[in-house]
Amino acid sequence: MSGTVEQPVIETREPLSKHTSVKVGGPADRFTVAKNSIELERAVRLALAEGAPYLILGSGSNIVMGDGGFRGLIIKSISRGVRVVEEDDAGTEVELESGTFLPTAAKRLATQGLAGLEWGVGIPGTAGGAVVGNAGAYGGVTVDTLTEVDGLTSEGDLRVVSNEALGFVYRSSTIKRGELDLPVVLRVRHRLRREDPDAITGRIQGFLAERKRKQPTEPSVGSTFKNPPGTHAGILIESLGLKGTRIGGAMVSPKHANYIINTGNATAADVRSLVDLVRATVLERSGVALETEIEFKGEW
Repeated sequence: MSGTVEQPVIETREPLSKHTSVKVGGPADRFTVAKNSIELERAVRLALAEGAPYLILGSGSNIVMGDGGFRGLIIKSISRGVRVVEEDDAGTEVELESGTFLPTAAKRLATQGLAGLEWGVGIPGTAGGAVVGNAGAYGGVTVDTLTEVDGLTSEGDLRVVSNEALGFVYRSSTIKRGELDLPVVLRVRHRLRREDPDAITGRIQGFLAERKRKQPTEPSVGSTFKNPPGTHAGILIESLGLKGTRIGGAMVSPKHANYIINTGNATAADVRSLVDLVRATVLERSGVALETEIEFKGEW
């Protein structure tokens, strides 16, 4: 064996519309896929060595990439890593690689009789992304079970960070707010509890049925705005008659007003313009300043 480290396979001019849930976004200068945390770390270190900008994409939900694409390296993090770390009287600690799709992990853990992440079937994102945004659904939230994460600092140093250091608040963390130097999440660990697999699966089936009933099936950015105190963003937007409002190929979903959908030919500019229109209208007519849950990245 030569001992050489396999380098990431780099594609050029990859359309980011293929890798985001709303199906918009121009080409990335460079693009690579990381299928586990080792490949993710390797790709990040390559970008750091070259001094190149990089951005990690998981499932591509809650993010809108500009029509101008991205000037640097996009790393698409997709993995299936889920393993039991230890089990004791306090519960069962499981480790998920950051690129693991949360709904898949939740279902897999349910079959093993491990409860606490079943709400994750309502989050079309990855385990790492859920940590950054303190994702939650159906009464569950990341902060409730997370114990710690492994990640990389901006200089490429490995670091283990506890739940407390992540400063979780509603849909945010110290990572998302830029207060913690941990731009790369590699692995996350959760403390779960043992329960009857059929009971957990039953809850999951209920969540999935509710999701199908309430949320659009068209490509979307996911929940666009955070819920303001005392109400839900979707209810507020709907009360102002904004369902069905559209700019170009982007439309406020007729099914759920806090979702902006791609009707088939939307551009990133359409989506962003519609987000701005909804926010401005809500502020003008209700006095509520909506804060986006989604992020805008890349070249505009």
